[in-house]
Amino acid sequence: MAGTINSLGIGSGVLTADIIDKLQSRDTSLIITPIDNKITLQKQKGQALSLLNSLLSSFQSSISSLSNDALYQGRTTSGNTSAVSVSAAAGVNVQSFSISDTKLALNDIHQSGTFSSTTAPISSGGSGSMTLTSGGLSFGINYTNTMTLEELKDAINLQASDKIQASVLQVGATDYRLVLRSKETGVNEKIVTTDTGGFLDQKLITYDALTNPAGTMEEVQPAEDASFKYNGIILKRSSNVITDITPGVTINLLQDSTSITSNISISQDVDTIAAEMSTLVKSYNTLISQLNDMTTTDVEAGKAGVFNGDNSIRAIGREVTRLMTSINGQGNSLALYGIDLDEGGGMSFKTSTFTAKFNSDAVASSKFFSNVASDTTTENGIFTQLSTLMTRFTGNNGTLTTLTKGSDAELKSLDANKKRSLALLEARYASMSARFAAYDSMISKVNAQFSSLKMQIDAQANTN
Repeated sequence: MAGTINSLGIGSGVLTADIIDKLQSRDTSLIITPIDNKITLQKQKGQALSLLNSLLSSFQSSISSLSNDALYQGRTTSGNTSAVSVSAAAGVNVQSFSISDTKLALNDIHQSGTFSSTTAPISSGGSGSMTLTSGGLSFGINYTNTMTLEELKDAINLQASDKIQASVLQVGATDYRLVLRSKETGVNEKIVTTDTGGFLDQKLITYDALTNPAGTMEEVQPAEDASFKYNGIILKRSSNVITDITPGVTINLLQDSTSITSNISISQDVDTIAAEMSTLVKSYNTLISQLNDMTTTDVEAGKAGVFNGDNSIRAIGREVTRLMTSINGQGNSLALYGIDLDEGGGMSFKTSTFTAKFNSDAVASSKFFSNVASDTTTENGIFTQLSTLMTRFTGNNGTLTTLTKGSDAELKSLDANKKRSLALLEARYASMSARFAAYDSMISKVNAQFSSLKMQIDAQANTN
C-alpha cells in the first residue's frame, strides 16, 4: 500500500514506504495468518469428514447386505448333469434327491406330402373347412379351391397359433411340405386334422375308407409325456420343465438317458454370506485405521490428528467396535464365526471357521445376523443393531451430518472474517500512508526553509 506513494521519504528521509510495508507485514502476520491457519485446518477437517463419510457408507453397505433377510434365503444347487439341470428359488427348504431314467416329453409333429411349390393349390377343386384339434381346443380353417400351400400355412398360424405352429419346409428342389407342430409337449397336445369339405388334396391329407375316413396328415413324431425316476419313483409330466414337485424347485430334463443318475443337493448359499462378511471386515479395518489417524497424536513423530480430542469422532470407532465384539443373550458373538480382533485393533476373518459354525445351525445363525423382528420380544440380529447405529452416525440428523454442516458453516465464517480483517488493514495503512505523505511534505518544507536560512547566515558570515 505505502509503495504507491513514490515520493514518500524524499522530504524527510525517515517516513519511508519501507517502514509502512514492514508495519503492515507485521500486522498481517498477527491478524491474518492465524485466520489462514484456522481456514487451512477447517478445510482439512472438511476433507477428513468427506473421507469418513465415504468409509462409513462403504461399511454401512456391507452391514445392510448382512442385515437383509434375503441374503440368508439364497440357495445353491449341486449335482446337475447333462441329463438334468435343477435350480432353486430363494428360501426353499434345504434338501437332496436323485433323478434318473429320463425320457423327454415330445411335441406332436405332422407333415404333408410333396407339393411342387409354395404356391401350389391345396384343394382338389372345391371349398371347405379343415379342422385342427390339439390340447382340447379345435380350430376351423376355411379353404377355397384357389388357396395355396403358403396361404394355408398363414391361415393356420392366424387361427391356431396358441396351440399349433405351421411352417412350409423345403425338402428338395420341388419338394415343399406343410409341417404342423404342437406348441406344447405331452400326449394331450396330439394334433388331429379333419376335412369336413372333403376337397383337400390327397398330398395334404391321406384318407382311408376303413381306418381314417375323415383324413389326416402323416405323423412323423408322436406327442409323448416326459418320464423319470424321482428318488426311485417313476413320475410322468407333460413338460420337460417340472415345477410341481417342490415349490420353488425347477427341474429341467435335458436328454433321454438310462445311464445317468443326477444326485441333486440344494443347500444354503454360505459362500455369498462369507464373501459379504469378508468385505465387512476389510471395510471395518479401513474405517478404524482412518479414525485412529484422525483422532490420535504422535508426539515423537510430531503428528496430530485433525480431530484430536474430538470425542464425537472417537465415539464412532468405540461404538462400532463395541457392537462388533459384543456377545448376545444366547452367548453368540462374531468371534465364534471367525472374526477376531487383535491387540492393534485390526480384525481378521477366517472363512473355514465361519462356514463350519454357520452350517452347524443355519437357522440360528441367520437369526443372529439379521432377524429383523416384528415381535418386540425377539432380539434383533447383530447387523440389524449395527445398521441402526450407522443411522445415528450418517442419518439426516446423525453425528457426521451435523459435524459436516458445522464445518461448512465455520469455514464460511472464517472466510468472512478474513475478508473483513483484510479490508480493515487495507484501510488502516491507506490512511497511514496518507498521513506519512503529509508529514513528509511538512518536513520537506521545514528543511527547505532551514536550508535558505542557513545560506543567508553563511553569506553574512563570509561578508564579515
